[in-house]
Amino acid sequence: MCRFSRALYRDLHPHLLESQIRPELGQRLLLSACERTVERMARDHRRFARPAASLFSDVRALFPVSRQLLVYDIIEARINTALEYLDVEIAERGSADLLRCRASNRKGKACQRVPVTGSDYCPSHRYLEKLQKDRADALAV
Repeated sequence: MCRFSRALYRDLHPHLLESQIRPELGQRLLLSACERTVERMARDHRRFARPAASLFSDVRALFPVSRQLLVYDIIEARINTALEYLDVEIAERGSADLLRCRASNRKGKACQRVPVTGSDYCPSHRYLEKLQKDRADALAV
């Protein structure tokens, strides 16, 4: 999900106010707002009503009035793309929480760690992904 927040940031960054005293502060605020929104969507997007409007209300003060419609359109397009991705992932995984490792610990409880980008498992359980791939290859032969 990090790629969606970074894509949002990259698309919005050129439109930030230029006359700020501390431009790096505006950049940090924009990035953290994008990350918070995408993380909340990943945790449970069904309960997050209007994420595009929520993010826009958080960041609209960072943009000039003349570009706010463009900024909202960018946010809405990226959020819709992220929501489509979430729907596909939930259909494949059967889980709404994409920010948790799919493995279980020794006591049988679900692992609470965040998976590595592009993987379903955290660094501690990454070996399980290789085992699954090896089993699938063995069954295919």
